[in-house]
Amino acid sequence: MSDHQNKNWENTFEMSKQLHEQRMMMVTDFELDLAIRKGLTQGKKTEGDVRKRRTIFVAAAAMMSVFMIFVASIRVSPAFASTVRDMPGLNKFVDLIRYDSLFAKAMEHDFLQEVGISDTSEDTVFTVGSILADEDRILILYSLKGPKVREGKANDYAAYELTNEKGEKISEQQLSVLPKEIEEAVDTYEKLDFRLLDGQTMPERLILKVNMVGHHYEIPFTVDKKRFAGMREIIPVDKQMEVDGQKVIIDQVTITPLQAKVHVTADPNNTMQINDLIDVRLSDNTDYKRRMETVQGDLSTGERTYFFESPYFCQTESLTLEAKGFFMSKRDQVFTFNTETVETIHSPSPHIVLDKVEETGDQMQVSISAEGIYDQMEYPYFNPFVQFFNEDNTFTDAAGKEYPMNDAKLLMWANSSTESHEMTFSIPKREYKQPLSFKVKEYPGFAKGEFKIKIK
Repeated sequence: MSDHQNKNWENTFEMSKQLHEQRMMMVTDFELDLAIRKGLTQGKKTEGDVRKRRTIFVAAAAMMSVFMIFVASIRVSPAFASTVRDMPGLNKFVDLIRYDSLFAKAMEHDFLQEVGISDTSEDTVFTVGSILADEDRILILYSLKGPKVREGKANDYAAYELTNEKGEKISEQQLSVLPKEIEEAVDTYEKLDFRLLDGQTMPERLILKVNMVGHHYEIPFTVDKKRFAGMREIIPVDKQMEVDGQKVIIDQVTITPLQAKVHVTADPNNTMQINDLIDVRLSDNTDYKRRMETVQGDLSTGERTYFFESPYFCQTESLTLEAKGFFMSKRDQVFTFNTETVETIHSPSPHIVLDKVEETGDQMQVSISAEGIYDQMEYPYFNPFVQFFNEDNTFTDAAGKEYPMNDAKLLMWANSSTESHEMTFSIPKREYKQPLSFKVKEYPGFAKGEFKIKIK
């Protein structure tokens, strides 16, 4: 890898590290309840869903004891237990998915495909060990071995890309921020979960491209598509949810062994901007409610796909989509402010105000708060992932001259009595023609509604 390419990757890793640190400050009960609304799979925000886990597997001397703990820790069928027993050394990759009932069920139905293909960078070896795949999703189980791995130096930050054999991207890039602290000198065993972009189907030949600081790997491998041939159910729905005259259409649901996809579109005649569905879930005849796992697309500009745990192997007789309303806001809003007087001139909401302007070196740090915006609501549908700033991250002065915002970010605090957002960005320190303004992408707001849309 060239010095220029390496520098680009280092910049990417630094961005993902900063986002990781921000999100560690943002974890609340509300976030857990509305988890992963705008993750990596939202195409325009590649750095939006940072993965930050490392699974450390320590090979046990007493293999049967580990196996008994494994079987006792999850409710699995004898067929699955038999599958695990037949794997040499228990197959360390199995440890990565043993607590996930969906992947355990897929393994029981012979979806695990052994790969065993490696690439080497210096004395570090990256191996794609096994995969679980269907037409729309693939779980890649990999290992990273070498002395630098055991020293915690080879894989602090990583970026992963999945392409077809022509090099065409079929899924969004994934970024990882991995902890430096390693309690014991062990090799790394981890998993990568790729959901294919809308309109893509699983190729037979794939290439996993991996970039870590100072290391680059490319692993081509084959997917046995016969394992899941014909295992896709497409259910036309064409039903709508409506709140305050605003409509969202549930187009169709696609079910494969590893996921369920719900595709929705916003009515183009809506007068408000629909940003998302609130607390969206899939429920079946057992009253088990599957929470939304991640999304693709942008409902505010037209359409979005919601991804759920698959009911494929559960012999579900009925399926219902539930939601509690819409996150929505007025269209084409502008925030106007004066950095000299620290004054809010115009805001989408009286709760959203310029809070403070602080000088830091050659920059001015601008902070905008949205506190108490939910305080009068019967139930605070708190949205911790508001995309307040527009994609271009620019502002204009009173003369219409455009300038870039730097380090635009959202911070969020919540407890049992109050919730607040703080939006911050920095601008070069200079004398601007006041006031300043920028376009608002979306802001905290919602409309309540109880929906149960029968899918089948």
